[in-house]
Amino acid sequence: MGADGKTPRRQAAVSHSVIEALTGAGSSSAAALKAADLSKRSLFIGFSGGLDSSVLTHALLQVMRPLGGRLMAVHVNHRLQPAAMQFERHCREMARLWNVALTVKRPAQVQGQASQLGLEASARLRRYAAFEQVMGLKAALRRTEEPGLAKPTGLPEDPESSNWPVLVLAHHANDQVETALLQWMRGAGLEGLSAMPVLSQRAGYILWRPLLSLTRSTLEDYARSCKLPFIEDPSNALLDQDRNRLRQQVFPVLRAMRPGAVAAMTRSLQHLQQARLLLEQLDQDDLAGCVQAQGLSLTALLRLPAARQTRTFRAWLVGHQKLPGTAMPPARRLEEFLRQVRTARAGRRPLLAVTAPSTGGGPSFRVRLRAGFLTVE
Repeated sequence: MGADGKTPRRQAAVSHSVIEALTGAGSSSAAALKAADLSKRSLFIGFSGGLDSSVLTHALLQVMRPLGGRLMAVHVNHRLQPAAMQFERHCREMARLWNVALTVKRPAQVQGQASQLGLEASARLRRYAAFEQVMGLKAALRRTEEPGLAKPTGLPEDPESSNWPVLVLAHHANDQVETALLQWMRGAGLEGLSAMPVLSQRAGYILWRPLLSLTRSTLEDYARSCKLPFIEDPSNALLDQDRNRLRQQVFPVLRAMRPGAVAAMTRSLQHLQQARLLLEQLDQDDLAGCVQAQGLSLTALLRLPAARQTRTFRAWLVGHQKLPGTAMPPARRLEEFLRQVRTARAGRRPLLAVTAPSTGGGPSFRVRLRAGFLTVE
């Protein structure tokens, strides 16, 4: 179907790199998922009405409709700016023109969440919760890791995942580099620096970001070639947010210094993601040798090299996350807790409290040392 909603003849975009990213010319893991069963799944597209999600929605319609794929666009209206209702009306109109089902959600902010996480992160948590609600997922299934930092994966490993829905988001290479730079400035480790994977498995669904290898200029070219209408969020021009400052002030300098810098940095991030996958496989092997019925064996943990102790401990903690928005403590805090555990006198029980900002900063769970085992309460 064309951008005007009247004729399916505009197929010039089929040869475009955006279409190629959706049909298997991108990463091999994404291609494997699509070739295997995308047409058999239900796809839910995050649709804001901006350039990125408009290109993604339009392109997915070109790819999936001939296959009989089931698609639904989801617009989340946070009502955080005066133009919010205008954006919603635009999305409803485009859904009508493109003949695609649209669901609109207007989530409320959790009291205390914005002050704990910041407005952007708080809105992101609510947005993912809205997506999961539309997909019909129970609250108990919701993934509790920080959105955007999910474990990279190839095909899903869960045996029940063959029927899981797919949430498709329009993050692109510029978003990817922005995320990595912001994480770097915050002192993040490999999990943060590797930014967003193309595919990740959440509890009950697959998260797919097929445009991560494409720059914003590529999406702009697709929009021009297909004459796609889209809206510009006026808040993107404000310089009071770190992302906007990167876009408006830093990226022009990078492009002036080295044309193609964003694409090159994206390739570096792909190398980091591969390294992260290898390390996480090692983490799981180490964890298997440390976990017993009583908890995480301190004796077995301390037999590992120091760097692997921290990673194994973190991998164990990830499996105990209970509430949305629970962020893992930084490596230095995990290292300090392990130091306290190693040097604890008889009868002392060092405590590590992991908080959940999504509930206003209350504790999510605590870790204690009991009879030679780390346990969660």
